[in-house]
Amino acid sequence: MLKKYFTQLETSLKNKLESKTTARRKFVYEIARIGTRIFDDNWSIGWTTVFVPYELLSSMNVSGMFVEFFGAMLAGTGMSRKYLDLSESKGYSTDSCSYHRTIIGAAMDGLLPEPDVLIGASIPCNGGVKALKRIGEIFNKEVFILNIPIEVTPKSVDYLTEQFEQMIEYIESETGRKLDYDKLKNSIKYNNEAREYLIELNKLCMNVPSPANSNDLKNFIMIVLLQGTKESVEVAKLYRDEFKFRVDNNLGGLQEEKYRLMWIQNRIQFKTDLLRILEENYGAKIVIDELNHIWWEPMDEDDPLRSLATRIITHPIVGPADRRLDVITQLAQDYKIDGAVNPAHWGCRQSAGARVLFKDALQKIGIPTIHLDVDCVDERNYAPGQIMTRMEAFLEMLSKY
Repeated sequence: MLKKYFTQLETSLKNKLESKTTARRKFVYEIARIGTRIFDDNWSIGWTTVFVPYELLSSMNVSGMFVEFFGAMLAGTGMSRKYLDLSESKGYSTDSCSYHRTIIGAAMDGLLPEPDVLIGASIPCNGGVKALKRIGEIFNKEVFILNIPIEVTPKSVDYLTEQFEQMIEYIESETGRKLDYDKLKNSIKYNNEAREYLIELNKLCMNVPSPANSNDLKNFIMIVLLQGTKESVEVAKLYRDEFKFRVDNNLGGLQEEKYRLMWIQNRIQFKTDLLRILEENYGAKIVIDELNHIWWEPMDEDDPLRSLATRIITHPIVGPADRRLDVITQLAQDYKIDGAVNPAHWGCRQSAGARVLFKDALQKIGIPTIHLDVDCVDERNYAPGQIMTRMEAFLEMLSKY
């Protein structure tokens, strides 16, 4: 069923691209191609958490997929409820993250193809690692875990670089595939090229009005699956060109942009009219997602492992919350936002646990924050009327600032 889904999605998007090329279509098309690749015998399958370096995996012909992406995909297609019910019937608490409960239920039900490797990272949360461990038990597979240091020091970079070397050995032993070092170096080159376009497109979104609407860059964090590929460069360039055209021709993402909002953490993954209503009825749109921020410096093609280690260790979510708060407050100022929306995803300790810190940090620079008590994957407890009422009250408050 999963193979059929990705194949049909890829075919449908390919036809649409041939009819009209847009950045969003190209982006989703390339993600769909990664989905079909997990059924390609020329590639091995790797289930991972989100911050595993995909440049390394693709340089060994391992098609990597992070488990949260699959949880989001199942929610977006309306399939998550079945797998949430299944995992909960086996004793998995509803207090845990639904991204992870969904993927565990899908593995139990036989939806997922058997992985060749399972690789987790200790950031952004240990829930993903625990989900991988359960998937490992289901498929009787060993899980390799990257322990990410929280201090940004040369010693920490050395430590993580050594773990990458061990990860390469693990993949070789499990799949028989060897690291293509020239391919890895080339992936760093692609990464640097894509990075420049991504920085440009983000700067374009700082314009008032922003050239992007709320959905243009929805779930754009999934571009990590393309990192180190020519496709990532193509996607980033298409977005840059599209947004530049809109700015140059005074074409905003909305006819009238009244409220500029920042989205903290994850988007709501199941189908909802919330953003459409905010845009059409109130002129409110998302101009920046926290997780779309480009934080890393250009990478060294001649020292790829250390460059990849540095990128992970310096991520704003790693280490003390102050790092993340500094980035959020800077983004708020750079994008001239009027308010911030934090979905406070149920079961996410790092998001829900930091909600007061988000609000206090942004309040210091005069930016109000609304916390939406929602589960981004599980729609069973979603109350659209209640959420909309709270958002309307929030926008009314913004109008008085």
